[in-house]
Amino acid sequence: MQQDILIIGVLFPAIPLMMVNFGNRYTVLANLIRHLHDEVIRDNVSSTDVERFLLQINRLRDRLRLIGIIQSCAAIAFVLVLAAMIAAYFGHMVVARWLFLDSIFLLMGSMLLFTREIQIANTALDVHLSDLAAHQEW
Repeated sequence: MQQDILIIGVLFPAIPLMMVNFGNRYTVLANLIRHLHDEVIRDNVSSTDVERFLLQINRLRDRLRLIGIIQSCAAIAFVLVLAAMIAAYFGHMVVARWLFLDSIFLLMGSMLLFTREIQIANTALDVHLSDLAAHQEW
């Protein structure tokens, strides 16, 4: 039983670190959205910039949605790991194993979604790089 709790406990510290990382990405994304909002509202946006802003807004919405799902999966996985540790402590090894397995699947799902979110962020940065290439005034 002690060894089973230790195996489950290995995943325990990884989940909060992942949640901090996802939370930081959310904070950066929120600041980016606020900056974009202020830029559009404060400045008169030209018709050439409208398409770029709409593309950014769509990508930001996708990223925001994905980060919310990622954070939820990580939080539920954390709860499941805690429940698995409690079940193992009380000797319910079958329940503990199923809870642990479910938490691993949730973490795998959150990591896959995180990979997708990174891909969306990279395509958003490509839009900025293409803007820089188009405006070679520097």
